[in-house]
Amino acid sequence: MRQVWTTVGLLGLVLWMSETTQAQRHPSLDPQSPRWSPLVEVIAKVEPAVVGLFLRDESTGGFQTGSGTIIHPAGYVLTNDHVLSKDEGYAVLGKKATRFEVVGRMPEKDIAIVRLLHVKGRLPTVPLGQSNDVHNGEAVVVAGNPGGRGMTITSGIISSKKTYLDMPNALIGTQYNLEARDDFIRFDAASNRGNSGGPLVNMEGKIIGIVSRVNPEEQNASFAIPIDRVRRLFRRVVEPELRHNQWVGAKLNPLADVALVSVVERDSPAERAGLQPGDTVASVNGLPVNHAADWSLALDHAFRESESLEVVAIRRGASLPLAIATESVRPMKAVQSDEIVEGIAFRLYHGEFKKLPSFETMEVARSGEVATLNLREIQADREDDFALVLDAFIQVPENGLYRFQITSDDGSRVFLHDNLFLDHDGNHPPMTVSRLLRAEAGLHPVRIEYFEGGGHQALTAKLIPIAETSGDTESDEGEPESASGAEELDELEAESDGLKWFRSKNAT
Repeated sequence: MRQVWTTVGLLGLVLWMSETTQAQRHPSLDPQSPRWSPLVEVIAKVEPAVVGLFLRDESTGGFQTGSGTIIHPAGYVLTNDHVLSKDEGYAVLGKKATRFEVVGRMPEKDIAIVRLLHVKGRLPTVPLGQSNDVHNGEAVVVAGNPGGRGMTITSGIISSKKTYLDMPNALIGTQYNLEARDDFIRFDAASNRGNSGGPLVNMEGKIIGIVSRVNPEEQNASFAIPIDRVRRLFRRVVEPELRHNQWVGAKLNPLADVALVSVVERDSPAERAGLQPGDTVASVNGLPVNHAADWSLALDHAFRESESLEVVAIRRGASLPLAIATESVRPMKAVQSDEIVEGIAFRLYHGEFKKLPSFETMEVARSGEVATLNLREIQADREDDFALVLDAFIQVPENGLYRFQITSDDGSRVFLHDNLFLDHDGNHPPMTVSRLLRAEAGLHPVRIEYFEGGGHQALTAKLIPIAETSGDTESDEGEPESASGAEELDELEAESDGLKWFRSKNAT
């Protein structure tokens, strides 16, 4: 849903928007007027914090456009990953233009964060709401930059609070456990190319979704990523500690209404400073923190200027100033092993599965070795109803930051150094999950568990190096795969996995 502009340059666009705004300016509406409805009030709150995004299209000389919402006063913007064909571009806020850079992205979930550059003061924001209590028929507002022509507002209702775009129809859906699949909010407010990345807002003026898809074959059929999914994944999208190589060692509850500390790692800078589980974070280096997403963005902002944090925490009603001196992230340590050869060892099990089984209690049907992660070679003539355990080492070429991702149909899990790293269990179509890691150069033990319940089979893995910059440069990652008539620019392309596999000589 991103739009390509080929007729108007960015400077001309901003001038045109400015002139249009001046020409159409009216006196402020009296809040006591019957025209000042609840809808008008919500729009007045949201409109100042919605931005138009413009990225240069080298092939046409024009611009690709999308939308985003400022969710942090330091200029952090929530948007779709598929809007961002590059790691930098222009943003139009009101009648002003500035540059932006990508802070973090999760391509497989179509979520990204960008940061507005060269902005002064605290910018207006739209607060994050919750999507677990959305109701069908609930009034909503959509704001964005359709066609690249500047801010446009539409309104409508929630048509379906939970829609599965990867399911052919509702009848087939009754045969599956849908918990492992991504659901979307369907709404009928007008949405067009260029609206992608903009907010779906409820009548409390809070974001309940990111506008991401439209089905052109149906009338008034647009879809948004539920904000609860964004909140759950937010830390992994931004990953300020990994990206800036500064360890704090505290995790916050992603769905709490406040910035509630849930985990403080042992012997971490946060623990040594006195932060405890159950504390509520009020601010970081003077910036307010309202929830877990604010915490991640406040860390990213602070790490660009300092290696120390001035945190104000609330404990039993009392305000506690804490000074946290960060230290370098402890990378995954490579292992030494002389008894290795190229390849992957596997064990195959027979059975009907809807989730990954307890392999320790099962009998191995067949075992062996393969040179690469080739599911067809491993499963041989077993088409359905099987499970696998794969044991190997992956070779990390040099010290640094990487994204490990796995795509599977059906469920899978990844363990690195015997620790659960990615949990992708459940019955689902081909879906991708990923996570960043810092690792030393050398060999790292990996175990992959997988099951196939029926139908299509898929199991691939990638290790993608991340450039040590302020944003991602994962240029080899495509856009999320379009699903069931939902229109987007491209589909995820098959690519080299970037992995070298090794196994112990006595693995089987």
